[in-house]
Amino acid sequence: MAYREILKEIKTELDYVENELKKYSYSSDTILGESSGHLLRAGGKRLRPAFVILAAKFFNYYIERIAPLAVAIELIHMASLVHDDVIDGSPTRRGIPTVSAKWGDAIALFTGDYLLAQALIIVARHTNEEIARLLARVSLQMCEGEIEQIETAGKIDQGLRIYLRRIKRKTALLFSTCCFTGALAGEAPSGLARCLKRYGYYVGMAFQITDDVLDFEGSEKVFGKPVGSDLRQGIITLPVYYTLRNRETGCRLANILAKEEKQESDWEEAMALVRRSGSLNLARNCSIRYLEKAKRELLALPDLPPRRVLAAITDFVIKRDF
Repeated sequence: MAYREILKEIKTELDYVENELKKYSYSSDTILGESSGHLLRAGGKRLRPAFVILAAKFFNYYIERIAPLAVAIELIHMASLVHDDVIDGSPTRRGIPTVSAKWGDAIALFTGDYLLAQALIIVARHTNEEIARLLARVSLQMCEGEIEQIETAGKIDQGLRIYLRRIKRKTALLFSTCCFTGALAGEAPSGLARCLKRYGYYVGMAFQITDDVLDFEGSEKVFGKPVGSDLRQGIITLPVYYTLRNRETGCRLANILAKEEKQESDWEEAMALVRRSGSLNLARNCSIRYLEKAKRELLALPDLPPRRVLAAITDFVIKRDF
C-alpha cells in the first residue's frame, strides 16, 4: 500500500498541519522565511505529526488541541534536519539543494534556530506542562545523539550498544514522544499512553535501521540523498558493524576505513564488502524484530481505525525505499 494511502484516514488533519507549517515557515519577511519555505517545499513524510494525531484519536480528540502539537514537533524535526545538513555537509536533501548548500552554513544554522523558536511559541501556548517538559527533554536527547555520532565517527571498534543508544537518541525517542504526546493531549489512561510510547520507540528504532540499510541499497533519486553518505562520514551503522565482525569481510573493511586518504575506488570496495557480507539482511532482520514488538503493543489498544493505520505504518517502515 502506498504511503499516502495509508494516511488517508487523517488526510484532513495532515492538510491542516501542512497549512500551519507554511504559516510558521513563511512568517518572517527576512531571508529566514525564504530558507524555511525552501525546506518545507522539499516535502517529507510528515510521519511524526501523523503519530501525534493517530495516538490522540484513540481518546478525546479535538483537532484544535492536538494539531498544534503535531505542528510543533514537525518544526522541531525540520530544525534538526537543517542542522544535520550543516554538520554532514550534505549537498541535497529529498533531491533538492539543502539550505546550507543554497545559502551557506550561517543562514542554515539560523534557519534551524528560527524553526525551533517557532515550535517553542506553539508549545508555550499549550496548558499541559508535562508535554512541554517532554518536548524539551527529547530535544536535548536528540542533540546528545548527534554529538555522540560526531564523537564516534570513524571508530570501528565501537560496540552494538553504542550504536543502539545513538539511534535511540537520534530518532527513536522523537517517534516515541510523538505517540506519547498525542496520548497525553488526548487524555489517555496511563497504561495505554505507555503502550503508544513503546510502540513509537520500537518503530523509531526500526525506521533508523532501515535508513541505514537504504544508505547502501537505496536509489539516490528516490532516497533523496547520496547513497553511501553515512559510510563516507565515518558513521558506523548497523550494516557496517556487522560487516566489520564478519570473518570474510571484516579485516579488509577495517583496513579501508583506517586509511587517512581514501580514493573513490576504496569507497566503492567498502560498499561492495557491506553488500556481499550479508550484513544488510542481518540489519533488516533486526528492524523486523523491533516492528514485531511495535505490533504487539498495538494489541492493547482499542480496535479502532487508528490502530489499523499504525499497524500499516509498521509494514511501510520495513518496505520503504525513501
